[in-house]
Amino acid sequence: MQRAGSITTEDVTADGPTVVLSATGISKRFGGITALSDVSLDLRPGEVHALMGENGAGKSTLMKILSGVYTDYEGTVAIDGQAVRFAGVRDAEDAGIAIIHQELNLVPELSVADNIFLGREKLIAGLVVDRKASSRAAKALLQRLGIELDPEARVGRLRVGEQQLVEIAKALSKSARILIMDEPTSALSPAECERLFRIIRQLAASGVAIVYISHRIDEVMHLASRVTVLRDGRHVLTNDMAALNEDAIISAMVGRDLMASSDHQRGPGGKAVLAVRDLSLSKPDRHGWRSVIEGVSFDLSAGEILGIGGLLGSGRTEILEAIFGSGGGRTGGEIKLDGAPVEIGSPREARRLGIALVTEDRKTQGLHLTASITDN
Repeated sequence: MQRAGSITTEDVTADGPTVVLSATGISKRFGGITALSDVSLDLRPGEVHALMGENGAGKSTLMKILSGVYTDYEGTVAIDGQAVRFAGVRDAEDAGIAIIHQELNLVPELSVADNIFLGREKLIAGLVVDRKASSRAAKALLQRLGIELDPEARVGRLRVGEQQLVEIAKALSKSARILIMDEPTSALSPAECERLFRIIRQLAASGVAIVYISHRIDEVMHLASRVTVLRDGRHVLTNDMAALNEDAIISAMVGRDLMASSDHQRGPGGKAVLAVRDLSLSKPDRHGWRSVIEGVSFDLSAGEILGIGGLLGSGRTEILEAIFGSGGGRTGGEIKLDGAPVEIGSPREARRLGIALVTEDRKTQGLHLTASITDN
């Protein structure tokens, strides 16, 4: 069977469950660095297959090979039992493979409908974009997925969770039957995660095969039917999720028994490195000043990891921004570093004091994309 833009080599169908996509003996090197070494993966129709591993394990590299981003590699990729070699992303899309990257690839200035059909616009007489037709088609697609979004809404004004749904609709508008999702919940609230999970289950029930990359073990244990673990660029484990527990997955990821990891030292108690007392933040709106956070107090000791939980809009992000000096508006309360009161009026001052902030939206707030890696 010949696929457009790809090189068909041989039939690699094997006995066993139906496999829509397989990767066998995949190796990939970047100069003298081996990113993948003899890695194999198979994907069945209608399954959610979790791909797990620590940072640098090779997950994203493998997915970029499967989606046509990387074309130079060793090993065999097969679709429906036929070996293929994609010449690029468009070839992979023509074969029914779509990937949703962790950093979303949307144009903020365009509408939902324009983003869904970007590069495949519906035209009048082959010359003029038919925006009404695009909007109708986008609305029908969103309704089929149970997504309540205005096709005419500008994507840049949507929340990250809503933009994630636009990416899914965009992928399915290309008739994707293999969907790769790279850390899709990394910036979502619990409610947005649940909505995403509902759509993923709906897609799987309709026969779409899904590769789901995530570090959140509790999440994938409830969502995925099978799991593959990579470590240091090598295949470690593939098994039914029902046959594994959380400890077994973590042990496969890190390469050691958790019970043997007894050298962990908790942070020392006593004097706090960071002390926050009665922190408040108010921001202006059309009705005056609106209280965003009020009366927040906590201590953080050296070596300690402090979790801040809460629902979307509860003020978690605003607490961090107020401490970092990037919250804007009016702040109140007291912040102490090593017992000494400090006033942090800007991120520059926070950095001078040794405080860093990894923002929720790293692409637009955490990096200057037009500057070099060194400058960033």
